[in-house]
Amino acid sequence: MPLLSVIIPIYNARTYIEKCIKSIIRQSFWDYELILVDDGSVDGSGYICDTYAEQDNRINVIHQLNQGVSAARNAGVEAASGRYVCFVDADDWIEPDLFKICIDTIESNGADILHHGMTRSIWKNGEEVSSSKKYIISDSVCLTKEQLGERIQDMYSSVSVNVFNYIYKRELLRNIRFDTRMPYSEDNVFAMQVLRNTNVYYFLNNYGYHYNVRAGSAAYKWQPKMIACYMKTFSAIQVFLRSLNITKKEEHELVADKVINGYASLVYNLCLPTCTLKYKEKLNVMRCGRRLFKVDQYKKYYHLEKQSLFDKAKTILTFCHMECFLILFGSIYLGGFTNDKAKN
Repeated sequence: MPLLSVIIPIYNARTYIEKCIKSIIRQSFWDYELILVDDGSVDGSGYICDTYAEQDNRINVIHQLNQGVSAARNAGVEAASGRYVCFVDADDWIEPDLFKICIDTIESNGADILHHGMTRSIWKNGEEVSSSKKYIISDSVCLTKEQLGERIQDMYSSVSVNVFNYIYKRELLRNIRFDTRMPYSEDNVFAMQVLRNTNVYYFLNNYGYHYNVRAGSAAYKWQPKMIACYMKTFSAIQVFLRSLNITKKEEHELVADKVINGYASLVYNLCLPTCTLKYKEKLNVMRCGRRLFKVDQYKKYYHLEKQSLFDKAKTILTFCHMECFLILFGSIYLGGFTNDKAKN
C-alpha cells in the first residue's frame, strides 16, 4: 500500500497535463500512487496519460465518460489505497520537495490533515500577468480542534477552501464525496465537510503548489447555478465553524466575510461577457442573491477596514444598495476585480 494517493481529474488538458505529471514524477518523495482520471477527454489527454502509465507502474489511469470534475475526483477517491490522499489540478504543477515535506510533517506531528499554501499565477492570452503567494501564515503550526477554535479569528483568512491545498488522511474521506450536482464551489463544500471531521490540523508555511488561473476557467464563466451553489457553501462553512465551539458573534463575523465576498463574486459573474442575461434579468438575479445571502443582515459584521481601496468602493456601493452601477459599468468592474484579486 502506498503512503500517498495523488488524484488528478483531467478533461481536455493536453496543453498542460504533461507538465503536471512530470512535476509529480520528479518528486523527491517516491512512495505514492498517481491516479489520473480521464473524464471523457477528446483532445488526446487520455492517450498522454496511458503513455506515462506504461512507463511508471505507480500510475493508474481511469477512463470514464464525461461527468464533470466532481465525478472524476470521486472516482479517484474510490480507487485510492494510500494512507493519505491529495488532489492536484491538471493545469497546475508542484515543486520537487512538496510531497516529502508534507508527508514528513504530517507523519511526525500525528495530524489528520495538512494545509499548505500556494503560489497563484494569473494567465491571460497565454501569458502570465501576475503571481502571488496565497494563504500565508507566519509560522507553521499544529493545532487541535479546540486550539483552532481559539485562533480561528486570526487564521480564517489563511484557511483555504481549495481541495488541492490539503493532504488528507484517507479515513477522513470515508463518508465524504464531492457533490456532482454542483457545477461551482463544490470543492469549498468538500473541504469544509472534511475540516469539520478533523481533530488535529497542521498548517504548513509552504507555497510549493503552483495554481494557475486562466481566462476561460470556471471562475471566468457565467454560472447560472451560482446562487444555489453558494448557499450550500455558506451552510457547510457554518457547520464547520460551529464544530469549533466559537461564539455566535465570531461565527457571524467569519460567515459575513464569505457572504459579502460571495455576493461580490455573483455581481462579478453577472458582468462577464459569457452572461447573456438582459439588464433587468441581471438585476433580478442580483436581488435574489442579496436576499438569500442575507447581505443586509451580515453587512454589520463585515470588517471593511481590512479591504483594499477597490474592494472598499464596491462594498460601499453594495451596502448602499447601489451595486446596479457595477452591472452598468461591467467592463470597469471586471478589470478592477481581476486586478485586485490578482494582488491578494
